[in-house]
Amino acid sequence: MNMSHYFTIFALLLLSLNSASAREIRFIGVNGDLLLNVERHVRLVKRLRDKNIGPMLEGEQRRLESRVESEVKQALEPFGYYNVEVRRDHSQGTKNYRYLIALNKPVIVNSLKLELGTMASSVVEFQDWLNRFPLSKGLPLNQVLYSTQKKALLSTAIRLGFFDAQYSESKIVINEQRTLADISLQFVSGARYSLGDITIDWNLASTSDQKSKQGIEQSILDSLITIKPGQSYTADSLSKTQRNLLATPYFSAVDVRAGEREPQALQIPVKITLTPSKRKAYNFAIGAGTDTGIRASVGYENRRINRQGHNISIRAGGSEIKRTAILNYRIPLARTASDSLNFFTSLDEEFGDTRRFQSARIGSEWAFEWRDSLFKLGLVASREKFIRREDDLSEIENDTDLILPSLFWERTKGDDVYFPTKGWSAAATVRGASQSIGSDIDLAQAIFKGKLLRPLGSGRVKLRVHLAGSIIDDAADLPESLGFLAGGDDSVRGYDFESIGVERNSEINVAKNLFVASIEYEHPIKNGFALAAFLDAGDAFDSGVELNKGAGLGLRWRLPFGALRLDAASALDLEGDPVRLHFSFGTDL
Repeated sequence: MNMSHYFTIFALLLLSLNSASAREIRFIGVNGDLLLNVERHVRLVKRLRDKNIGPMLEGEQRRLESRVESEVKQALEPFGYYNVEVRRDHSQGTKNYRYLIALNKPVIVNSLKLELGTMASSVVEFQDWLNRFPLSKGLPLNQVLYSTQKKALLSTAIRLGFFDAQYSESKIVINEQRTLADISLQFVSGARYSLGDITIDWNLASTSDQKSKQGIEQSILDSLITIKPGQSYTADSLSKTQRNLLATPYFSAVDVRAGEREPQALQIPVKITLTPSKRKAYNFAIGAGTDTGIRASVGYENRRINRQGHNISIRAGGSEIKRTAILNYRIPLARTASDSLNFFTSLDEEFGDTRRFQSARIGSEWAFEWRDSLFKLGLVASREKFIRREDDLSEIENDTDLILPSLFWERTKGDDVYFPTKGWSAAATVRGASQSIGSDIDLAQAIFKGKLLRPLGSGRVKLRVHLAGSIIDDAADLPESLGFLAGGDDSVRGYDFESIGVERNSEINVAKNLFVASIEYEHPIKNGFALAAFLDAGDAFDSGVELNKGAGLGLRWRLPFGALRLDAASALDLEGDPVRLHFSFGTDL
């Protein structure tokens, strides 16, 4: 027999082995989490689906086949199914693997004993865990949920400073008939640790600027550091201090880290490492959009003019339809991280086929925090010029001078800063103008924005509303900068940005009032991704609401500092139901 015959036989052997390894495997009678766990535990599944391993030999095949039944039963026991029957179905031949699974009756929880201990019983977070425990008498035993809840309680304890927490008893007893289960879980929290010494370390290795090395006044720094020696430890309080410091322009990096625990004193020290940012920064940006065309901007910022933390920023930019310039001077106040005085001025100019708008503003604002809410008291003086070209090519010009006091309020409450599952946020503004204090018109406005998040199944529901109303004399024109438009990423999706308003001379103009509402359901997939379905409706109007509706689907991707959102939405009230893509990034509340 020559060499070509050997190669032929070898090729035929490989072909037969590959055809045997290309088999498929299916499990009938289970789905969802049960099916996933079965596929994870059955080694034959991994062997058949791994394309990087060579052909499966006959001995290996028999060995893996013999283990399928026991591996399936083992995979289903955590879900309370201890009387499972597994049978291979040969009715469709032997080429593919097809297993029939009969779950039969699951193990039922006969008794449930959960004890938190005296100290833990007074802690709200532990009581919330107890109230939300998903297993109870009469329900099927689910050891996956049981293990998840055990880990969650210990994780909560560590987050709250109960570093010595443990379970004095943790067991599930199943009767001989494998029909009933008794659960006993006894938690001992131990003592709660408090914060010890808080030290601040300035990382000046990469800083050559002498003013940067001087840092900022201790009173300003103290207003940003919300943790104090002696207070109860929580991981959230350390995170809040880190966020406060990073939110300022003073630091390029902040590290707030707990040190080694001191069991005898029941304390844990904290070290804060601060890396100063460069005092002066220049930036340039360029981009393009369907609404604006080519746009570009240039900016300058002095992040730390003096040890009191004063900072100034200047930005100028423009596009084919808009030009703007803004100057802002901020003085931090040594009370809380949010307290500051701001002085600003701006110039704006917008162009359209039939309109032109110019605005000059100068003003000040006092921002302060009170009872978990942010307040802003503002006073703005502005001059606006609006020119509209009529159908007969004549121009109507309207100049308006305003002295506009305003009050802004905002509050957010959620179970997580970046990815809450439940919570709410609200913001309200009231502002007005009067001819008796220097304005050309009498005007009163109220604006409200609200969001609500609630868990639903394995996902969550998000409700959003935006309301605004104006009181102004019918004979007076509403200033362009104080009017309202709808449509866009954070409004009615499916419609162009600010494309919904009052139509005059075939052009969309700002309206006196606004109503926008939205409902959205988000369902997690895996690896930080989630799918969303939503329905938006809204209108910007002077009188009489005509809702414009948009609906669509979206993809969410969790990133360290917020969610990336991509939505495809259809404008249901436009001819042809056109679809528009919307892209946004940020937190959910």
